[in-house]
Amino acid sequence: MEETKKIESMNIYEKLSNITNEIKAVAKNLDVGVGKNAYKAVGEADVLKAVRELEYKYRIYSYPGERRVIDSAILETEKEYQGQISRGNQLYMRLEVEYIFVNIDCPNETVKIITYGDGVDTQDKGPGKAMTYADKYALLKAYKIVTGEDPDQNPSPTNSEIKGETPKKKTTKTEEEKVDYSKELEKFIADKGLDKLKICTKYKLNKTSKQEDFKNALLNLKVEVGE
Repeated sequence: MEETKKIESMNIYEKLSNITNEIKAVAKNLDVGVGKNAYKAVGEADVLKAVRELEYKYRIYSYPGERRVIDSAILETEKEYQGQISRGNQLYMRLEVEYIFVNIDCPNETVKIITYGDGVDTQDKGPGKAMTYADKYALLKAYKIVTGEDPDQNPSPTNSEIKGETPKKKTTKTEEEKVDYSKELEKFIADKGLDKLKICTKYKLNKTSKQEDFKNALLNLKVEVGE
């Protein structure tokens, strides 16, 4: 009873701080993609499981207050398999979400954060994927939830190490200079079924662009699609 009264007397920042302090790390248990494009990610169900009990304990209610479509497009895809080329369309959508945290004991006390989510799907699941991504990361960032090893504990980890994949051979400067990032970017766009023209326009890429330009575009694009 005494603990309940103490929690009820807390302001919203005290409650959020206590949740952050008590919440456990969430493992990357979700397998995304197949083959060479596969990677580990944090599942929405695991995040909700970690957050729900503590929000109930500290009497916090969180929810997406408003969603806004800030970008959308129909992406034309082209894939080659055993000499046969197949074409199709994918719906791409980017949402901006205002996520709200409310102190149940004092509903006028709220904290709002802005988060974003992208979704791509061949049918009607694009918006759902975007909402799931945005909501999941709103909770991850608001409560500072750890999802893996701290990258600062090790010098310059690779993307594969952060994702929990088998570390690859460390690239030397000489080897890196041999990488054709224009081809790497083109392959990534094809593998993900993205719109090449739209991406080249966005990152101002053309025949005169330098390898560093293609490299930066590739790295930014990987962040955008959640790799």
